[in-house]
Amino acid sequence: MSVLDLGCGQRKLPGSVGIDLSENSDADVIHDLNHFPYPFADNRFDVVHCDGILEHLDDIVRVMEEIHRIAKPGARVEIVAPYFTSVDAYTDPTHKRFFAMRSFDYFTGDFPEYGFYSRSRFRRIKVEVSFWQIPRLKGLRIQHLVGAHWLARWFPSIYERFFAYLLPAQLIRYELEVIKPDASAQILPQE
Repeated sequence: MSVLDLGCGQRKLPGSVGIDLSENSDADVIHDLNHFPYPFADNRFDVVHCDGILEHLDDIVRVMEEIHRIAKPGARVEIVAPYFTSVDAYTDPTHKRFFAMRSFDYFTGDFPEYGFYSRSRFRRIKVEVSFWQIPRLKGLRIQHLVGAHWLARWFPSIYERFFAYLLPAQLIRYELEVIKPDASAQILPQE
């Protein structure tokens, strides 16, 4: 299985190909992820891991199109990013954007009125928010005690619209599947 760790920093996934801008990173490939195309062949990776990188990049539509290009059909895309109500989202001055539960739905076809942004398509497998642990209480999270985790999981629209600022999450995690047309299903014109 071929894994790309996009923006790996100094925490590259073991066995993956790491790409990052910084020469002080664990990257195998030094490249500015705001410059396209990325230095990889089409349909190369089974997994593209993006942990703490997308919030730093200029053009998410182009980044997702590039991920789509270099990922194999059916590849898994793992994204971890700051949630839009997280204090961590605003702490780093290099963060350019934050994410909500529907941020990648524009690539899934769930918003057909916005289909003109990109032809790259993904299937949403999972999206979830995670909350801060209370120090010294071994994994206890206040949001679990008051039901915010349950609300965010089962009623995400209600959580985001009415409670996300009251009981903010720390991170959001997405798992997407790359959807590509089946080349064998295309009908070639007859001569």
